[in-house]
Amino acid sequence: MSWTTFDNTAAGPEQVTAWSGTVDALHAFHDSLVSAAPGAAMLDEIADDLRRWTAVLTPMAVPEVDRLSGRIPSLPVRGQAMVPPFVVDVADASRLEGVVTFGPYYLGGGAAAHGGMIVTVFDEVLGSLAAMGGRKPARTAYLKTDFRALVPIGEQIRVRAWFDREDGRKRYLRADMWVGDTLCAEADSLFVELRPTAR
Repeated sequence: MSWTTFDNTAAGPEQVTAWSGTVDALHAFHDSLVSAAPGAAMLDEIADDLRRWTAVLTPMAVPEVDRLSGRIPSLPVRGQAMVPPFVVDVADASRLEGVVTFGPYYLGGGAAAHGGMIVTVFDEVLGSLAAMGGRKPARTAYLKTDFRALVPIGEQIRVRAWFDREDGRKRYLRADMWVGDTLCAEADSLFVELRPTAR
């Protein structure tokens, strides 16, 4: 019996560094693309370039456990390509804190981050904390989010997450987001420890 994990331990240092640079470049591209209004000819050229890379990468697909996105624990958000980097500055078995900046790609409207992405960041941070301190990985059972004020684009947002309590395989966690002294969002969650699975 073994536990499902979310790390790719086979990734070498050069590959990890290159993946980090690729994800940074992808985030920068996303921000630049959605912040611009290119003409049709340029958009067609961009689409052709993306299709060429898609054709190169598609035959290289590997099983989930061998992928890099979201499976490199040494990188912010495990090198997840879809989530903005969460830079940790406080971490122990019961608490996780750090900062995240939502770029233009995550705009919901009116200079505010998209609500769905705010929930996604909460899920990522709370899920990371749920598995810290030698705990087995856990999956989200529920994640309730209350929005208190808009989360601005392009500003550092402080995210704090902490354990509320544990009951067997159940892990109850809470989190909040702040801009300066302004509370922007709060989350209440339950994560359930994964059962061992045969391989």
